[in-house]
Amino acid sequence: MPVGDVIPLHQTRPAAGLTERSDDELMTLARAGHRDAFAALVARHGTRLTEFCAKMTGDRRTGEDVAQETWLQVWAVRERYRAANRLEAFLFTIARNRCRNALRSRRRGTRVIVTAEQSDAPVVDTSGLDAMLVRERDKRVHEAALELPPPLREAVLLRIVAGLDYPAISQAVGRNESTVRSRVFHGLRQLRQHLEERP
Repeated sequence: MPVGDVIPLHQTRPAAGLTERSDDELMTLARAGHRDAFAALVARHGTRLTEFCAKMTGDRRTGEDVAQETWLQVWAVRERYRAANRLEAFLFTIARNRCRNALRSRRRGTRVIVTAEQSDAPVVDTSGLDAMLVRERDKRVHEAALELPPPLREAVLLRIVAGLDYPAISQAVGRNESTVRSRVFHGLRQLRQHLEERP
């Protein structure tokens, strides 16, 4: 079964009638081998997943690769999915582990910063000077996020970038909800401090 037929990297339009289905219904169909149902899940969650992976790894291309690997793994282990798992937690748990593996395999001392040109940040229709200021701000935020300890960085990115609620983050990282809330709080506080300390 060709990978490109199963999991397109760039989300395609799902088959008619599938967009109204819940994540659980789509995963049930995917477990039965329904590729269009799986493509609907990719279309629904793909952008957030790629953004999360890019910010966790600090590199747009690596993030795209990790997101694709995540979808491949979800397809491979789809038989294990149960509705009680919650798809977002199931998906982002796999992504989180893949991001950690990618970071470990990167040579020590080498860090790639996601620049505004590499990110998919929305294009702001302003004058050249305003656009330059937006790009510089985004670059500073990316650099500061990479300085957070990994547990805080992943909690903040799962909350802010992936948009997961606290129960889903708790399931994804394997910690209780109060620990997750604490990590998000402390991560955002440290992020603000890093940004205030930068010239």
